[in-house]
Amino acid sequence: MQEAKHHESKTSFQLERFIFFSDGVFAICITLLVMEIKVPALPEPTDRALLQYLSSTSLKFFGFLLSFYIIGHYWIVHHRIFGYVKKSTGMLLWLNLAFLLTVILLPFSSGLFGEYGSNINMDLPYLIYVLNMCLTGLVNCWLWVYVSHPKRDLLTHTISKDRIHLGIIRSLAIPFIFILSLIVSLFSPVISRIILILIPLVSNYDFKKLENKANS
Repeated sequence: MQEAKHHESKTSFQLERFIFFSDGVFAICITLLVMEIKVPALPEPTDRALLQYLSSTSLKFFGFLLSFYIIGHYWIVHHRIFGYVKKSTGMLLWLNLAFLLTVILLPFSSGLFGEYGSNINMDLPYLIYVLNMCLTGLVNCWLWVYVSHPKRDLLTHTISKDRIHLGIIRSLAIPFIFILSLIVSLFSPVISRIILILIPLVSNYDFKKLENKANS
């Protein structure tokens, strides 16, 4: 099928529609996350009973906070990527939809992890959660590689190869930690969950040497 050609005056409008739709999906996903956390109906409404409930559901809160952070992180990354983009293509639309598909699955996999992740007899919930997170990171990387390819002329200005490589490294940082955590979970589930605390540190690491090289 031949790709539709829009008038030059409509190019920015089509790109805005593209971005607004993506922003809406991110907003819905973040909202859906909190629906997995419900106010308890305590048989005996006391502070002690409430503390016991909160303690027993701590993994669910952890999964919510981690997933909220990661969805927010990918929204910021998406915002940065499309800050470079001056026009869209059919392939870019489909790649973006594939990326949003992985994002919109996160409330489900996060809820699964929060509900059953502490069950020592079940490995599948955490495996699904890790696979979802890795798939999101990999498709995000694919999206960046596609957009930044100089031959496609999708960017507002030329960026260096070092900047492109830096974007790839940042895209793969979160999947790397999740894969490491999954491997460690085979020996120590508790330590594997602790490893996930590294995600905010790694995703916000400024890679100073790489940054300086990319900006030079």
